[in-house]
Amino acid sequence: MKILKQHIGKILGLLLGGLLYFPIGLLLGLGIGFFLDILLQKGGGAGPKRRKKQLPQPNDSTNFILSSLILAAAVVKSDGEVEELELSYIQKFLVEQFGQDNLQEYMGILSAALEQDWDMAKTCRQIYLSSSYETRLQMLYFLFGIANADYSIDQVEVDTIKRISLELDLPHSDFVSIKAMFYDEMDSHYKILELPPSASDAKLKAAYRKMVKKYHPDSLASLGEEFQKVGESKFKRLQEAYDTICEKRGLK
Repeated sequence: MKILKQHIGKILGLLLGGLLYFPIGLLLGLGIGFFLDILLQKGGGAGPKRRKKQLPQPNDSTNFILSSLILAAAVVKSDGEVEELELSYIQKFLVEQFGQDNLQEYMGILSAALEQDWDMAKTCRQIYLSSSYETRLQMLYFLFGIANADYSIDQVEVDTIKRISLELDLPHSDFVSIKAMFYDEMDSHYKILELPPSASDAKLKAAYRKMVKKYHPDSLASLGEEFQKVGESKFKRLQEAYDTICEKRGLK
């Protein structure tokens, strides 16, 4: 009975997700189940002498994690095998950005996502409707990090992330820019800034100012501290790209 009580939230969540039958219903069902489990474990079950409690609502961080995990599953499976390095990267990312508390639950959700065949177009559409442009950029960066976890990004992984980017309605220039952050070549530094190598110094500086506004962690302040942490490494790559080009050109 104790075991059933510990997992009844997930069971109900899966049933609810399946009944809703929208693309990420099962995954969000697990998320809902996660919150139900918290409620039950804290003594929120029905009882004649207990006061009614409201079910905790997933916040922006939770929505980001749940959506990112289903997209992560698509990238991990894209080359036909689930690699330990990729799973370790996801686990490390979750701990660094969101803490250790709910890691086991989130990795369980990832496991469930890996076992399902998702309709990617419908899934991404649901994510697009429920997330901001800034959030979707963070997801794209996260996905490239997973692909690069084994220090080599396969073309099938690039193709999968490109499809996800298109389905999330992100401009192609964003896809090229973020992809370039994972390639340590001079040409990649220019791609990060969305410039050709022939761009003038003036255009270089103007592009840098534009990209700083787009990628600065402060632009994510309204989404909470966790999102700012996610954006810091991406902003660092932008800064490194600009500094490298300036050094090459002898600019200050």
